[in-house]
Amino acid sequence: MFETVKSVWYMVKVYFETKPIFRRARKLPEKESWQVGYDYLFDHTPVLMKQTGSRIVFHGLEKIPERKEWETGILFVGNHQSYFDVPVLLSVMERPTAFVAKKELSHVPFVGAMMRCIGCVLIDRKDLRQSMDAIRDTSERLSKGLNMMIFPEGTRSKSEEMGEFKKGSIKAATNIGATIVPFRISHLADVFEANKGFKVIPRQVDVYFGDPIETAEMSKTDQRFLADHMKEIVQSLH
Repeated sequence: MFETVKSVWYMVKVYFETKPIFRRARKLPEKESWQVGYDYLFDHTPVLMKQTGSRIVFHGLEKIPERKEWETGILFVGNHQSYFDVPVLLSVMERPTAFVAKKELSHVPFVGAMMRCIGCVLIDRKDLRQSMDAIRDTSERLSKGLNMMIFPEGTRSKSEEMGEFKKGSIKAATNIGATIVPFRISHLADVFEANKGFKVIPRQVDVYFGDPIETAEMSKTDQRFLADHMKEIVQSLH
């Protein structure tokens, strides 16, 4: 119960603290806005996870390629267990990073403003044409040097089981020859989603990063093979 209260208190604190930051960021050029949002979240997401009492263990951080400032971004592709997935991943990103999210989240207080600030792409899962536009927008952000995260399941599994991976999820990278880094999150749903009621319980969470996948010289056949087997690649990480 103590961790639940601490986590909620911290999120309320962040909500009021970020309102002027995101308001100011809206007036800035695109990349400057991304940087402002990233700087704040990079500092505060580890603190949020600390409030849950959980121990987050990262494996394979050395596999994430280094990039010069605003060099073509990396597409991170992996499973989606929890609301905490994004904060956990953002806490170790060493350059501005955003994510692809369902459009409904844009209406959530704080979350919507945060997503606009850092450069997130919104997707309407019921609209095929808009989904294709979202992939194009993600490619565009990668080409501008923004790292992007995408969760091909499209929704939280709330468990260790993974849902079906949408095959179009890697097109954002293959369209422009960007690097893909697969990741697997384990036991993060046990912190919140798997619990009865509104309850945060401390857990050990493991996050695994896989070897980078270079798509620049990849044939169409190899791209199709990768799309078909992305889920198996993510499941194999340990």
